[in-house]
Amino acid sequence: MLAYPYDRLVWGTAAIVLGVVLGRALRWIGRNLEARHPGEERELVRLRRAETIIILLGTAIPYVTSIVVIVVLASLFLPPAAAIGGSALLVLIVGFAAQRFLMDIVAGMLIVLERWYGVGDFIMVEPAKAAGVVEQFGLRTTVLRSLNGDRVYAPNSQIITAVRSPHGYRRYSIELLVTDPEEGQRAIQRVARRAPTGEARFLRAPEVSEVREVGEGTWLVRGHAAVAPTMEWLAESFLPAEIKARAGEYLLADPIVYTIDEEALSRYQRRVLVR
Repeated sequence: MLAYPYDRLVWGTAAIVLGVVLGRALRWIGRNLEARHPGEERELVRLRRAETIIILLGTAIPYVTSIVVIVVLASLFLPPAAAIGGSALLVLIVGFAAQRFLMDIVAGMLIVLERWYGVGDFIMVEPAKAAGVVEQFGLRTTVLRSLNGDRVYAPNSQIITAVRSPHGYRRYSIELLVTDPEEGQRAIQRVARRAPTGEARFLRAPEVSEVREVGEGTWLVRGHAAVAPTMEWLAESFLPAEIKARAGEYLLADPIVYTIDEEALSRYQRRVLVR
């Protein structure tokens, strides 16, 4: 048996070592999960949830270790009765002095329970209006990484609204009314060839999906394109302008470019009675 107070010192040291080992183990697991590239949507969702839990546990370990160290130090330098009273007083002082810290932890737990978002999701948070991929999600803060590389550290209690892109990208539909279907197709194909150059970055370059005649001498050419969130200007501004420049004389109207979620539309239609 170790003599007092060395037994507590040993237990405190063991807690610190255990915290360091667990932290490194969780970081190693997190790196392995991050290196995976699932091919199915369901597998991707499971991977994001696993990453969120691992990172959340990893961020909680330093807080738990710090509490253990404080309690051990208080028990070493204060008599047992005073240590208990001092620890209670310390907890009380910390509770009053760090209300925002505690609010952040509570908000983080609620976000986890309600599954607002997880690691790997692309979100925009209010009122900061910051947008990016959730790189880290801890008990106190959410770290976003925007597409330009900036990191945003948002306290969980300050996030009053989170807008999440379920698929992680925007899928746009393109519709052209033209007098020559071949020219309409070529216009979209030319934009697709030009898209990878310069600053234009489509996740999926514009491509033709349908061509059909809707009237005498009038053809409908449909296509699709995909862009990352915050890059909507590529589909909404750049794409129509480029198509119009290449097929202007064959266009019967300005190109129509829009995005819509089929599942949301289906749910809406089931709840609307058009008279």
